[in-house]
Amino acid sequence: MSLVKAPEPKVVCTYLELGLDLDGHSDPRRSKVLKNTLGTHLKWPPGTAAFWPCAALVNGALQPNPTLFWKGWEIWKTPYVACFGTEALQILYPQAAAGQTVIHLEHVTLLVVPPLSELVGMLPHDQQISTELLAQVRT
Repeated sequence: MSLVKAPEPKVVCTYLELGLDLDGHSDPRRSKVLKNTLGTHLKWPPGTAAFWPCAALVNGALQPNPTLFWKGWEIWKTPYVACFGTEALQILYPQAAAGQTVIHLEHVTLLVVPPLSELVGMLPHDQQISTELLAQVRT
């Protein structure tokens, strides 16, 4: 009998609304954008990406929680974090300069693409162009 090891993620994805999605308030449009971007366009194999929230739902409102995120990142210690939106980036790395899209930290590279709230209003091709930065993740 041989054991097959499950792939380890290369990237942890986060976005402000992930706390809503995980708490049962999901928006199928966000899921559709992620499938189009990560699966169809980038063709990331299953297991390439993990998702971990940067904000949690507290008393009906999203509360930023960088400690929650970085403790989750410690599970996988991926070389990349994909931040969908500057809101997520500011939670994880508040000292980021405005307009930064690639930030190299000691053990991880943060890649910043538009927020899902903006991407859901775009045509699939425009979503793919807007998230092309994520092609830096080698699967």
